[in-house]
Amino acid sequence: MDRRTVCAALASLVVVPVSAFAQARFFLDYTQDALDKAYDQRIWAPNARQVIARYATDSAAVRKRFPPTTERYGPTEAETLDIFAPAGARNLPVMVFVHGGAWRALSKDDASAPAPTFIENGCLYVALNFANVPAVRLPDMAEQCRRAILWVHERIAGFGGDPNRIFVAGHSSGAHLAAVLLTTDWFGAGGPTDVLKGGLVMSGMYELYPVLLSARSAYIKISGSELAALSPMRHLDHLSGPVIVVSGSRESPEFHRQAAEFATVLAGMGRLSARIEMADKNHFEVPEALNDPASDVSKTIVGLMHTG
Repeated sequence: MDRRTVCAALASLVVVPVSAFAQARFFLDYTQDALDKAYDQRIWAPNARQVIARYATDSAAVRKRFPPTTERYGPTEAETLDIFAPAGARNLPVMVFVHGGAWRALSKDDASAPAPTFIENGCLYVALNFANVPAVRLPDMAEQCRRAILWVHERIAGFGGDPNRIFVAGHSSGAHLAAVLLTTDWFGAGGPTDVLKGGLVMSGMYELYPVLLSARSAYIKISGSELAALSPMRHLDHLSGPVIVVSGSRESPEFHRQAAEFATVLAGMGRLSARIEMADKNHFEVPEALNDPASDVSKTIVGLMHTG
């Protein structure tokens, strides 16, 4: 083949515009653009800003009514937690709540609002704080949360809690971290295998592979081995208790899929305590169910904590 023939062959190739790659099927039936949107909940929740603002104001009102005890569980300034306990608490089940915020926003000060639901129903409530991205990497966040659970197990009896009845809950990226905690090898981490007796995950992500194919990869930088280690769906053999899976009917398609698949696998293992889809609620409205002790979510998790 001479040079003229090669040039003619190259000229005959179809040039694909860069924009066309965005329309290619990228993951399942998603284009890149569609997958990015499926992991951006604000697109699906026009009132997101107002609801997130309520987290802070409702939590501030609860802290004024029920002043918590703040403790440090680790060596860094971010590693603190707020303990809400009823008067005269003794050997009560404990709920540790992991806040959301896309792994890069919010704090324990945005997670006080559910406390009355628990302390008025014979439980302790612990709002967990930890450093966010980019101050730390995602694996560091998980390690801080694990350190907090071990601290709670060792110290919570001094606040009226039962170290043998610790549960964990979380919303959004906090649900991911809560699921990481539920699927942690606690014996390898230095604690009892069953340090967590069960949990509640709301609107979370339980397999990180598609998440990091989306635009979230711009700020979540982890290796392939870290992705595997931090995907709870891959470590369900470490579960030691029942799990409640909650989502809202107005969430994005990927959050629907992640919740449904996680619940299906848990059910097959006999580890699904309940699957609740909240009607007419978007992603950001879902955790507010815990602010109402009469909600199905609240009654289900409080019931599990007293019987599970």
